[in-house]
Amino acid sequence: MANTIIVPKLFAKEIVRNRDIKNVFYNFVNSQFTGELKKAGDTVTVQTLPTLNFTTWVAGDPITNSDFTITSENLVIDTTKKLSIRLKDIEATQSNLDLESRIAERFGEAEGRMIDEAVRDTVLNSTTVSTLNKAAPITLTKTNVFSEIEKMKVALAENNVTDNLVLFVAPVAASVLRQSGLLDNTDQGLALRTKWYLWMISWVKIVETNALTASLEMIMMQDGAVNFVIQLNKYDVRDWQDGFYSNLISEVIYGAKIFWENAKAICVDYVDTVTQ
Repeated sequence: MANTIIVPKLFAKEIVRNRDIKNVFYNFVNSQFTGELKKAGDTVTVQTLPTLNFTTWVAGDPITNSDFTITSENLVIDTTKKLSIRLKDIEATQSNLDLESRIAERFGEAEGRMIDEAVRDTVLNSTTVSTLNKAAPITLTKTNVFSEIEKMKVALAENNVTDNLVLFVAPVAASVLRQSGLLDNTDQGLALRTKWYLWMISWVKIVETNALTASLEMIMMQDGAVNFVIQLNKYDVRDWQDGFYSNLISEVIYGAKIFWENAKAICVDYVDTVTQ
């Protein structure tokens, strides 16, 4: 039986559109190797350069070469995620919803959440990024939230990372920041209380994300510090011959990695509770 309710191509476009709206972390990852991976297979080898330092020397003396080792690291596409739901024709007929856009919105929300959680876990599972309060997570309050942000900024600055910084916080942490008084008596503070949007503190972009709602960590990183590549992203609507229903299916194959030099550009502040 032909499906006249949901068109596969339109369904796929609606999912992508809604996913892009829901993404938070993914907007700040490095995905430049996507095209190369699609051509090369499931692995791309990336070369990273070391940090160089000048040393004190006597003028006129022969200069000793510094070690300069270019490191090769692999980014592997190793995770597959799938989602399928069954939609009976009678459900489609009796529904008073715009099913194509509404179901695509749910698929897009699920995919955006999955991607953000994957990027979050890549950071939190790393053993090489900078951390604060990992052994004894803190209680975040209106009086200490700004100082914690400054500590993270200092930790990155000491690794010579100062540009294009982004801080990801849970909604409850964002609420504490808005209540902290830091932005009182400013036009920016008024705007924050009337409409939520990305803003900056100490030249750091602040972004609210539900991916940190359960764990509460604050993650500060340089834009692009995490490499994340989606190799396959497919959606389809399949009509079945043994009944009057369709399966709406999706498959996503991706990989994520923090290359060793990029680990210097990430700092995690561990939070146990938030007091508003």
